[in-house]
Amino acid sequence: MNRSLLALVGIALFITTNAEGQKRCTKGIPCGNTCIAATKVCRSGPSSRPTTSPGAARSDSTVNAPTNNMAWVASSRGHTYYQRGCSTANRLSPANLIYFRTEEEAQRAGYRRSTSRGC
Repeated sequence: MNRSLLALVGIALFITTNAEGQKRCTKGIPCGNTCIAATKVCRSGPSSRPTTSPGAARSDSTVNAPTNNMAWVASSRGHTYYQRGCSTANRLSPANLIYFRTEEEAQRAGYRRSTSRGC
């Protein structure tokens, strides 16, 4: 009986410690040791990143090297795609660029079109 009581107390302590370790966010979502906006993607670790985030579902036609038939571009760290050559797209970091042949491919990968003028 003493062992079972000790095991029960140990389990209760583990559950309490685990619940306290997770951040309670009232205006966002937990991300690592902090809270972020509900519209952002948590990038604190590979297990916390949802598979539906932009860049995660890359098709065969999504390429990291540009070719002449790649008309659309996005950043692997963002949620928006741009027409290649537009002023906002030119400010994206070259290390994070992802190229798409069509708008549909970008949308299937989870990106939305830029609302910037001319993009």
